Amino acid sequence: MPVQQHIVFKAGVRLVSLIVLVIVFNAVYKNFLWMDDLDKHGPMLYNLKQVQDTSDIIYFGESSNFTTAETDQSTAAISEIVDDAIPERVGTINHGAYHAGMYLPLIKQIDPTSSVKKVIVTMNLRTFSQDVIYNPDEASLQQAARFYQPAPPLANRLFAALKYYDSKGGHERDREKWHAWTYDTLKGNETHKFEPNTIRRWCEVDKFIDSNGTVDMHKRILADQYIKAYGWQLDSSNPMVNSFDDIVEVCNEKQLDLYFLILPENTEDARAYVGDNLVWLINQNVNWLVNRYSNNAKLINCIHDLPAEAYIDRDKIPQEHYYDFGRRKIANKIIGELTEN
Repeated sequence: MPVQQHIVFKAGVRLVSLIVLVIVFNAVYKNFLWMDDLDKHGPMLYNLKQVQDTSDIIYFGESSNFTTAETDQSTAAISEIVDDAIPERVGTINHGAYHAGMYLPLIKQIDPTSSVKKVIVTMNLRTFSQDVIYNPDEASLQQAARFYQPAPPLANRLFAALKYYDSKGGHERDREKWHAWTYDTLKGNETHKFEPNTIRRWCEVDKFIDSNGTVDMHKRILADQYIKAYGWQLDSSNPMVNSFDDIVEVCNEKQLDLYFLILPENTEDARAYVGDNLVWLINQNVNWLVNRYSNNAKLINCIHDLPAEAYIDRDKIPQEHYYDFGRRKIANKIIGELTEN
């Protein structure tokens, strides 16, 4: 055998041996270690694999679905109320602080041979904000998302170990957030003008000062939190928008009926603490979402559906945590959309 052919033969044998070893190692990892790793680092994929064969609908949500108050007469989650009211079986995939970027790889993992026909995904308006996009805890979420990717399990484990994901630290993310708060400018119209026109400058404005010059710090802090949560304008460069765009594409490919649930926000207190301009921004952003997605998904718009009294954390922070009557009202609107045909 010529030397060149001999070298090619040896290289081919080694390559085939390497491929076989990788396949064997992946099989061993998948059969004996993978589920334990998912349970620790990627719990939502672990849950998906448990529920997708016994669910017609999967509800993807964050803490809005399951957070309860001590005074609640019922602790039922929104998805559980829906499940009890319709003949279709509803499986739940939820986790605190999750957003569209976390749901996307999970939706990619839905087995086309499973019983799932519909997907409900929460649209939490706050998750489009700079405060969430640059959250210091985002690196840990991205590590979990690495385990959710539709790739060989061993590859995902290796990429996670090598930090092959957006692993930027909290300090760097905080710098990016402050840059956005300082330079992202707000654009109004004839009736709603923004001066100051950035989140940082808006928060620096004096608020809730009485005749003696004393600041009501509780109201002042809440007002600034509302500004940080909703004082921005959507466009196609927003990373959460990119994730929702991809969710639409994946559901089309998998022939899954897609529902986007726009969660209620406490617009009554937003107006009381900050003013009409902030509520105008909320409405503008919701309208932007409706216009972008109404042709590709069914929009369940609950943005103004609940009074301020329905929010558990209204005196602490803007948040989508609802008392039982609020969760039931949202669930009833979902039930109406699912059963209208």
